Amino acid sequence: MRVRSHLRAVVPLGVAVSISLSGVTACATVAGVHAVPAAAATSAPLSPERAEQIAARVMTAAATARTAKPAQAKALRAAAMTGSALAVATAADQLGTTTAAAPQPVTRTPQPRVLAISRGTGWPRVIVVQTTDDTGASVLNLLTSPDAKTPFKLSASATMHAGATVPALDPLSVGSPLVGPGSGLAVDPQDLVSEYAASLAFPKKTPAAQIDTTDPFSTGVRANAAAQLKAFGGLASLTQTHHPQPDRTVAIGLRGGGALVFALLERTDAITLKPGGKSLTPSPAFQKLVHKKTLSSSAELKSYETVVFTIPAQGQATVVAVDETLFSAKGA
Repeated sequence: MRVRSHLRAVVPLGVAVSISLSGVTACATVAGVHAVPAAAATSAPLSPERAEQIAARVMTAAATARTAKPAQAKALRAAAMTGSALAVATAADQLGTTTAAAPQPVTRTPQPRVLAISRGTGWPRVIVVQTTDDTGASVLNLLTSPDAKTPFKLSASATMHAGATVPALDPLSVGSPLVGPGSGLAVDPQDLVSEYAASLAFPKKTPAAQIDTTDPFSTGVRANAAAQLKAFGGLASLTQTHHPQPDRTVAIGLRGGGALVFALLERTDAITLKPGGKSLTPSPAFQKLVHKKTLSSSAELKSYETVVFTIPAQGQATVVAVDETLFSAKGA
């Protein structure tokens, strides 16, 4: 008996969940820099007007990089992106996908909407920007600059769930603080991301206490994994793990308490054929990465999951935006 086309159900989770495929140690870390200023500050280092100019420049450069010809795309991506955004865009390019497979920081209006500017004159600095993709969905974007010599680049992007909202942040003229351990949050951002990852594991998950996992992406990931295993009919096994990337977590304080958290996870789907199964027929994306049309024993897929949470002053955290993209596959 042959197991056919089952990998197709694993790869395009974003399709089944109705989320487009695209997907920084303490939250004081941005793009590998750990120098958050200790001194208190009461104003933003940039004027709202200047932040809007930077946002327009960065988002335009990122959009140009995603649509550029292969010969120019790599250099353009490096100039416009960093961190999670660069990894996701590079993965999308590796698959030969169009911009529809990655977060779309392209606005329908001339100016992106700046939601927050990090507080203080020290480094690193961040800007949170909201844009609209070509489907009309809202996208949350994180722009970062690690030092005075490095211009702002796009660090992360994730498409918001329909109906999701971001609580109020501090006025742009005041700036929003970068927050981390000891900031009085209901849950430490790193602990939150680890708890969320464990809650998505398959087949054995650890229920989350600090976060509401009834959002479309979280429920869709678990449902798709269960459906995938059922489709194998006992001819193959499936395990799914989600690994937090601590150096990609950034948290920005909300007005009145709480935080907006950008995080990156790597999901691994491991499929192993049992003695009764003869072959697996992978999806076109998988075939492109491994250069094989059928697999006789196993398959492993790795995907980036860019997730944005809100931590309220009290109560459970929620997932407000997600994007994912396949970046690695191997099989035998």
